[in-house]
Amino acid sequence: MNEVIDIYGTKIRLPECPSSESIINFNLPIKEQKWQKKELPVFFEKVEYNKSGNLILTNEQEEYARQEVERCKKGAWIYIKGIPKYLTGKYYFFLQYYILEDGNNPEFREADRIYFLFHEHWHKVQWCLGNIRTKKRRDGASSQSCSNILYEAIFYKNTNCGLVSKSKEDSKETFTQMITAAYRQLPVYLKPKQINREDSVTELVFSHKAQTIKEGASLAIKELEGNNSRISYKAPAVNAYDRGRISYGLIDEAGKYPKEVPASQLVSVISKTLVKGVKRVGWIDVPSTTNEMSKGGGLEFFKIWKSADQFKQKPTVNRLVRYFRPAYEAYEGFIDEYGESVIDEPTEEQYNYLVEKWVEKDEDGNVTSELSEEMIKLGAKHYITVFRRQGKEGIELEEEIRMHPCNEDEAFLSAITDCPFNSMVIKKQQKYLEENTPYIRKVVFYRDLNQEVRWRDDENGMWNILVPPTNEEANAHTIIDKRKTPKNIDKYVMGCDGVSATQTSNYGKIFGSKAAAFIMNRYTMQYIAMYFGRAETKEKFHEQILMACEYYGCKVWIEKVADSYFDYYRERGKLNYLGKYPLSVIPAEKRFDNPERLYGFPISPFAMTAQLDKMVAYIEPDFLLGHSYCNTIVFNTLLEQLLLFENEDRTKSDAVIAAMITLCVAFEPVSNHSKNKEPLIQIYS
Repeated sequence: MNEVIDIYGTKIRLPECPSSESIINFNLPIKEQKWQKKELPVFFEKVEYNKSGNLILTNEQEEYARQEVERCKKGAWIYIKGIPKYLTGKYYFFLQYYILEDGNNPEFREADRIYFLFHEHWHKVQWCLGNIRTKKRRDGASSQSCSNILYEAIFYKNTNCGLVSKSKEDSKETFTQMITAAYRQLPVYLKPKQINREDSVTELVFSHKAQTIKEGASLAIKELEGNNSRISYKAPAVNAYDRGRISYGLIDEAGKYPKEVPASQLVSVISKTLVKGVKRVGWIDVPSTTNEMSKGGGLEFFKIWKSADQFKQKPTVNRLVRYFRPAYEAYEGFIDEYGESVIDEPTEEQYNYLVEKWVEKDEDGNVTSELSEEMIKLGAKHYITVFRRQGKEGIELEEEIRMHPCNEDEAFLSAITDCPFNSMVIKKQQKYLEENTPYIRKVVFYRDLNQEVRWRDDENGMWNILVPPTNEEANAHTIIDKRKTPKNIDKYVMGCDGVSATQTSNYGKIFGSKAAAFIMNRYTMQYIAMYFGRAETKEKFHEQILMACEYYGCKVWIEKVADSYFDYYRERGKLNYLGKYPLSVIPAEKRFDNPERLYGFPISPFAMTAQLDKMVAYIEPDFLLGHSYCNTIVFNTLLEQLLLFENEDRTKSDAVIAAMITLCVAFEPVSNHSKNKEPLIQIYS
């Protein structure tokens, strides 16, 4: 039975291991069994071509080429320090024939071998269209994908390959330095005949390959016949490759695309070129580090990542699978001579090798290199999580973590310059909710025959209820000045980002941003209900908000905009369900200028600052409590908007605004107490 290994949650069965004589390095001592690129034999120093420019091989040349092609197509086994290891065909091609952009040959990495096994497995799964790969900076993923593109154009007929990067200049640079340059240095028996201009910097076009064997030998290298292939690049645009067929595509650095080119849409468009009916005809690689979430690229890349979760369902939503490798694997400076990652404390052999290779000292014995003996002794994981991160804080620390992530949460850490909230706490809560889904009901409110407010489940409902009031609390009210007045104001409070007049037509239909509202339990300081959506008309929106107030027995504070919500409540005799300007959001010198404060919530700079301050404190872990109130948030919509919140541009943060209003009001006293006419402490002579 062939060996089965687990790679990133995928069970992969290896090919049958051949006899020792067929394994590379079998005749070498164990300590010398490592990867070494084979130099081209001297009998290839002279090659012949016929009048048509087709290659003519000798028997000797043909036999060597045949063996190499077979390894590229079927893979190869190699002894590494006494252990037989399988190299996929693509990985063998990468190691033996691909030239990196710096002109050097790739080095063997056990972590890379593992990735190519993962890649080969999923490439055989017909529903799978590609692989999204989040990684550390300078991981070599782009080079590997470019090598795969060359491989596709060489070994398969009638292929159309392409790449897109984060800018036109980057696309061109990747094409010229990682594909064209590597193509120029291929050996003659693998190098397709180029039929377009040799100095072209826009595409490579290969003709049908024709070869003959000198001395009348049979053509044993028929596998190489074919081509009629093309490799090109495009500037980043949603419709960069929107027609035809893509055999192998690279969407490079998708986590750094500009906002006007949503990477998730680009993937969606290109995916349509990878299928013909139910048949898959192509594949895409989507490798990237993650940019700041606020710049669009990071968020778009995260969307692709979430939709490519093979752990939740197969096929995945976008028909991609995802792959993550911690930064401490295959980290330059912590790789031994056999390609193994030195993650933790190295062996004596590994330590001596790394010190000799990486540690440099001056004449006085002072370390002048990046690495010291102490750093090497502790391993890559300690170097990345301690040495590289020490002394950094805030945005600088978050940037460092995202460039060298040790887990998936770190890879998508939000480093938003304009976001004032603790993004690490928010991301932690998002992760918790993924693993512990709360029970939230989507409902609509309605009135029964007695005009009591009730609710019913509705998948299209815009109210999301975590905790309803008790039976005794529901519809609780009293009568003050002949008006219904909510009775649970000491426990429940609601804040609302409403609908402005500019968002409605003459017929009341709502356009623009969505409306949002939250209900909070004052006792627990938890958001227990959320309204979020775009109602058909502003009247229906106001109706749902008012009925929720009546049902929970609370007041609502609606952001003061040009909408006539005051008239809506007054006409229905429900002004007692509207809250007035909270004192905490009015400057001290103006608090008592107008005892009859306006209904709603002000939009003054002072009020917005007060909102922000309270939400920052709400999210930030409390030293005394030992936790953050963020741990109580169960509404993903709010968490997502908190990560992307920009105080200078609140237009896309309806849920955050409503939550901040609710929080401000929750700290207000329930009623205004009269001032003491006598001092609290009497002094007697």
